[in-house]
Amino acid sequence: MSIKSTVLIRFLGPIVALFTATIGGFESHFILLGITFWMLMWWISETVHLAVTALLPLLLFPLFGIMEAKSMSSYYAHPLVYLFFGGFVLARALEQTNLHYRIALWILRKTGTEGRGLLAGFMLSTGFMSMWISNTATSIMMLPIVTSVLSVLPKNVSVKVERPLLLSVAWAANIGGMATLIGTPPNMIFAGFLSENFDREIGFVEWLPIGLSAAISMGIVAFVILSRSFRGVEFSSITEEGTADFLANEWEKLGAISRVQKRVALIFVVTAILWIVRPYLGGISEHIHWSDTGISLIAALLLFTVIGEKGSTIVDWEATSKLPWGILVLFGGGLALAGTLQQSQWFGMLESSMQSLGEIPLIIWVFIMAMLGVFATELLSNMALVSALMPLVFSLSITFGWSMEILSIPLVLGASCAFMLPMATPPNAIVFSTGRLTVRYMMIRGFILNIAALILLTLLGYVLLTVG
Repeated sequence: MSIKSTVLIRFLGPIVALFTATIGGFESHFILLGITFWMLMWWISETVHLAVTALLPLLLFPLFGIMEAKSMSSYYAHPLVYLFFGGFVLARALEQTNLHYRIALWILRKTGTEGRGLLAGFMLSTGFMSMWISNTATSIMMLPIVTSVLSVLPKNVSVKVERPLLLSVAWAANIGGMATLIGTPPNMIFAGFLSENFDREIGFVEWLPIGLSAAISMGIVAFVILSRSFRGVEFSSITEEGTADFLANEWEKLGAISRVQKRVALIFVVTAILWIVRPYLGGISEHIHWSDTGISLIAALLLFTVIGEKGSTIVDWEATSKLPWGILVLFGGGLALAGTLQQSQWFGMLESSMQSLGEIPLIIWVFIMAMLGVFATELLSNMALVSALMPLVFSLSITFGWSMEILSIPLVLGASCAFMLPMATPPNAIVFSTGRLTVRYMMIRGFILNIAALILLTLLGYVLLTVG
């Protein structure tokens, strides 16, 4: 986007908000509508950082008397914000101690160095790490490993497999985030919305069967699509030996697992176990009330207090400057906008206008939500997309008495399925930056995977509908 276009959209947002408020005689619900248009324009265009846009409700709603400042600030301090904060600190510890690289190499060495085994190794290691740390950080970590492996392969083999191996990193990074509640922002936004509007908490263990099933299914389809490129490629014993030597050398460079890495690994494993068994912990003592947020903060507290290397703690507070604070602010802003809209006249009007759509079967709506998630996220931020559409999904569920989860989950998971365009997600852009991929190559294979995602997510919605 050119500088002129950026400046134009920046000014157009508040101008549209003022124009909308003027049409409505500056009544509060028209001011709210105008601010909503303003936020959507900035979110969709990303002309201003998404987190900056998310601060507008905290500033403007109290200013114009739409909502009290105290009520607005509660959205930005939602308990799930601290769940994600703890998860981000844990991810930071994995990166800072280089434990994430050790895990990735371990998986690669176990999956083998034959063509499809190598592909599976890159996808498994990338997908697993993306369950816990950001897909951007995962892709940045995995890219040098891919390019180094390619450099030790014979030229005739490297040319044939470089594109599917590079693309596997981007795809697996996007897919891996589906699996856990903290894996990607759309999952967080959905959980927060459900908690705020239905007083229903989705915990780590509740999300895992849904997210992990979707991630595994998508991962298998992605592997099948990419593995077709390995047909006719002969990985000789010399080729496999060279790849194995490279991985072995990288493993040797890491040396023995350090004391601090052991401590981080222990905290990581115990935290994951506690999240999984948390529903059963209540029976241990009636005086302790376990929650996913509490477990997450315990992990963060330990990382901030347990001694690491050279007498310092594993993670010091200065390291938190590298945490994705913007996502936490965006999460609060999305909740604030959605929560305020639902208390306004517009929500009632939206419900009334949807009465005529009642004859459309629920499964068709599931398909529409999956399609919006899968294809709209190619052009829009997945965080902005889910934040903007949650009020619509909520309205549909209230109007027709449908389950919020059945409608939302295909949309939320679909928002992680941007496989076609280089600019759709950071992992796509990172692997495209190598210059070894073409837009055409990414689009053709990405479109096939998008269609597969649409089918799988609609089927998932159907299963949820049947079970429910």
